[in-house]
Amino acid sequence: MEPQSVIDQLSDLNPDAHLFENMNAALIGIGRAGHKDPVAVYSKSKIFVKLLSDGLSEEDAAEYFYGKFVNAWAGDNTPVIIDDATEN
Repeated sequence: MEPQSVIDQLSDLNPDAHLFENMNAALIGIGRAGHKDPVAVYSKSKIFVKLLSDGLSEEDAAEYFYGKFVNAWAGDNTPVIIDDATEN
C-alpha cells in the first residue's frame, strides 16, 4: 500500500491518528486493536533507512529512533511500529 493511500484512508477512518513527521516512506499500513480507532503503522527497518539516508550515523539513528518514535505517545492515536528490522 502506498503511503499516500494509507494517509488518505486513515484520514477518513481516524482524522486524529498521529503521523510521524517526515516519515511517509516508512508508513506501511493501518492497524486496529480491539475497539480502538485505527492508527498508522510504520516499519522499523524503513524508519532506519530514512534516518540513514538523511545522513545520520547508525548510532545517531538508533538514538533518534528510540527518543523520537519509540517514546512518542499520542494516547490511543499513537502509531504502531512493526519491528521488522534484523538489527538496531
